[in-house]
Amino acid sequence: MSADEIKKTPDVEAAAEPEKTEAEAAEKAEAPKKKPAARKPAAKKPAAAKADDAAADEKAPARKPAAKKPAAKAKAADEKAADEKAADEKAAKPAAKKAAAKKPAAKKPAAKAAEKPAPKAERPPKTAPAAKAAAEARKGAAGVATFVDAAGKEVETRKLTDVRFAVAADVNTLHLVVRAEQAARRSGTASTKTRGEVTGSTAKLYRQKGTGRARAGSVKSPIRTGGGVAFGPRPRSYDIKVNKKVARKALAMALSDRAANGRVFVAAGLEMAEPSTRTLEEFLVNLDCAAPVLVVTHDEPVVTKSVRNLPYAEASEVAALSTEQVLRARSLVLTEKALVALNEA
Repeated sequence: MSADEIKKTPDVEAAAEPEKTEAEAAEKAEAPKKKPAARKPAAKKPAAAKADDAAADEKAPARKPAAKKPAAKAKAADEKAADEKAADEKAAKPAAKKAAAKKPAAKKPAAKAAEKPAPKAERPPKTAPAAKAAAEARKGAAGVATFVDAAGKEVETRKLTDVRFAVAADVNTLHLVVRAEQAARRSGTASTKTRGEVTGSTAKLYRQKGTGRARAGSVKSPIRTGGGVAFGPRPRSYDIKVNKKVARKALAMALSDRAANGRVFVAAGLEMAEPSTRTLEEFLVNLDCAAPVLVVTHDEPVVTKSVRNLPYAEASEVAALSTEQVLRARSLVLTEKALVALNEA
């Protein structure tokens, strides 16, 4: 056989190729396993590219984790989905338990209603104790004077004169006289100083124009502190003129009103050598008349001094008796001398 024929024979060619070591064969067997599935088939690459890839694979064994990355991400996603599902199931379980627990709670009121005892009988309301009727103050017959002794017991009654104790009342007359009596007690001494009476200079404080301030004259102007007072009070009399006949008639009206109500008493047995508030108070308590009380005397200072310390009584002389005093008092207690002087007045 010729040399050319020998070269074409496959067995000879195979024999002519250098023998591959076992290590190289093992590396080639492992190389396809290392390649990812997404890589293009190696058949399409030229021989030179294959040799370069093989050399690169040998030099870079760290590509193994890169091929496993997609699988790790998928696994983490699956685990996350599984955790979320488990969390949803756990959240659903307490809700279901709560709903199950609430169902018996709705039934409880019915059970309680069935077990509820019968309502207790209501107690009758307490009746308020009857208010004690206030003891009526003592009073005598209308139009007469009741004479009493020192112990307050009635001795006799006498008819009062019509001139003093039987006059029809007129509200306007009584109002006028009472207002005049109150006004007469006013001293009327309130006073203020005008700008002419206040001490101070009359010079103009500063020029009229150019200062930027309001124009000003005297320092005693009413609008300035320490100046005079405009339209202030001045001493004057508050007396109201009332005719004497009108004043006497008003007093008779007030006395007549008390007499018509049986509130006129005469102290017949009241004799006092010296002032004694205790003695006079015992007399008024025994008399049991309506307060406040007006004790009318005639030149009897001992009785007047005995009354002035009593808070519910006051004393007055016949000559100084006023309509306001009579209307303010509910009961009149006169001494015998005062009754005589009042009828004669």
